Amino acid sequence: MPRGRPPLRIGAHGKITRTSIGNGTWLARCRFRDDDGVVRIVERQTPAGKDDRYGKLAEDALLEAIEDRRTPTNSEIDGTTRVSALCRIHLQRLEEDGRSSVTLDTYRFAVGKLEKKIGALRVEEADGGRIDKAIRAMRQDHGATMARQAKTVLRGALQLAVLAGAMDRNPVADVSRIESKARPKGAAAVTADQLVNLLVDIRQSDAKYDDGRTLAEYCRDADLADPIVMFVGTGLRRSELMALRWEDIDEREKLARIHAKVVRVKGIGLVRVEDTKTDAGARLLPLPQFVMSMLAARSLDPRPSNDGVIFPSTTGTLRDPSNFGKQWRKVREHFGLPDTSSHSFRKSLATLIDDASLSARVGADHLGHAHVSMTQDRYFGRGRQHPEVAAMLDRTLVQK
Repeated sequence: MPRGRPPLRIGAHGKITRTSIGNGTWLARCRFRDDDGVVRIVERQTPAGKDDRYGKLAEDALLEAIEDRRTPTNSEIDGTTRVSALCRIHLQRLEEDGRSSVTLDTYRFAVGKLEKKIGALRVEEADGGRIDKAIRAMRQDHGATMARQAKTVLRGALQLAVLAGAMDRNPVADVSRIESKARPKGAAAVTADQLVNLLVDIRQSDAKYDDGRTLAEYCRDADLADPIVMFVGTGLRRSELMALRWEDIDEREKLARIHAKVVRVKGIGLVRVEDTKTDAGARLLPLPQFVMSMLAARSLDPRPSNDGVIFPSTTGTLRDPSNFGKQWRKVREHFGLPDTSSHSFRKSLATLIDDASLSARVGADHLGHAHVSMTQDRYFGRGRQHPEVAAMLDRTLVQK
């Protein structure tokens, strides 16, 4: 029985063909097996403005493109290695180290944009000035956040060249700080009084929504009320809330075990992963009685779920955290909370913890922050009046 075509090795290409497409221009193409094991067709034309009599220039361009697609091993990294190839190696290492698929997708997207700025740059050409220019161009075209992501990947990628002896120091150290053009707005905080009103209105409001239903009917039909109660009472992240299963609730001890999240993986869809954003994210949360009452009522008429989660989609699959955010944005202005997000409830809980004179460590443990400073700097409310300071000064400084 005749054998088929032998498989290409990863990083190898098949026979190159040249085809004249007229006016001295040629098309060179071949099969190439990428790092992911997939065989793809790669092709290149004669460079513009060149007279390519036999197609040699087109083939040279194709071979250069193939070389760019190959990911070198550590021993092959030298001054001629493309920076884009180093970025691929670095991302592969992050994947091997268990970095989350969401983070990797974010980095890959940023690298895709970055390659348009420095895709052909070689290690020996990657000085601080060129890297800084590329990062500043990223900020100009795609914003400060993506520029920071690109800078982070470049730092790790070029460190591989340092370790291989291809450069003396990492040029990313010379790149200027990336400043945002506008101050980050962050999630709007919600006051205790607003939370009290929301917990009532989300179930009882007879105010009309845009389609003629009452707000309470909309929230019931979209299954918003129960998740909002859970947000207010726990300060969970959206991804954590959508991953919470009935088996994670300890009714006797009134605890919720937080140990998973729902994320969207490129090419796969929504998945529930046994992981949290930080190590501190895996935690046991005490549940207030109003949350326990909500869960008890919901358990009497649970939504069908393929994964056993408490808050599934209407079809019983995992619920998309982003879709939940869109549903809340449609109705939040009707509740007098036009700028709030699900993250606002998380921030509000932190502020309530602060107001109750509980420590920042308590807040960090409850919210699952890896660093107490994050809770203090980003979550505890700021810019409020503190009359107790004036009272203290009166007691201390005014002579009797």
